[in-house]
Amino acid sequence: MASLPSAAAYYTQIKSKWASDYPSSEDIESIWGFYNECGYDDPQSTLKSMLDPITPLKKKRILDYGCDKGLMLDFFCKALDADTKGYGVDINDEAIKTAKRRFPRFSFQVGDGLTIPYDDKYFDVVLVMATMKHVRYEDRDAIYAEINRVADHALVIEADEKEQNVQEMMGWKFYNSNFAEEFDKNFDACVKVVREGGDILGLYKCK
Repeated sequence: MASLPSAAAYYTQIKSKWASDYPSSEDIESIWGFYNECGYDDPQSTLKSMLDPITPLKKKRILDYGCDKGLMLDFFCKALDADTKGYGVDINDEAIKTAKRRFPRFSFQVGDGLTIPYDDKYFDVVLVMATMKHVRYEDRDAIYAEINRVADHALVIEADEKEQNVQEMMGWKFYNSNFAEEFDKNFDACVKVVREGGDILGLYKCK
């Protein structure tokens, strides 16, 4: 049996696919339309309300881990205090180029899929939206450790799956899990959980 590639080799290998094939949204209305199709009634209100328990933010810094073109980072920063500083990290260098051009007031970096290039407890909250299912099971502990390291809280959104399974679709692999159990295990405490449109949305206190 062929051995699995190292984490560094794996995420380096898939970077080009993200840049060329990932179906990114071009505007925020397309994102809300997708949420509506999934069964959300009012996705803007639902997502904004997830951060209510920790607002106003003390550090006024949020990170979108897996930020794509920065649309959701822009939404959350507008929904929060006007002084909130936004940061984004993504493996997709083409998306980061677009994000930098569209939202020059924010700070964006291309990530390696393994580390978050910021100091300990730098952020009030890290947004992790539909990102963890792209992380291989064997790499999850390291990613959760990085999220816990850089932030006070994490807002995570994933499909509300009940068991571990790998789904392949159009050349993509989705590493599904019982995310409710996984989040409870990897963060310090649950602050708020909502289930809507087949998703679990959780705000957690980081370790």
